Amino acid sequence: MESNFSFGKLGIKNIFKKDTKFTNKCKICGLTFSAPERTKIHMMKAHSKPKREK
Repeated sequence: MESNFSFGKLGIKNIFKKDTKFTNKCKICGLTFSAPERTKIHMMKAHSKPKREK
């Protein structure tokens, strides 16, 4: 009994790949930007560091 369903290398990679799509609005602080690339830069600079303790 053979199955017609087969996993190729691309199929397995697509299952486990997390695809993040950036929009023009930051999901954390709500700022809006002119381009998704600018939002990506903002996320790395502003939200990647742990918060400072006061």
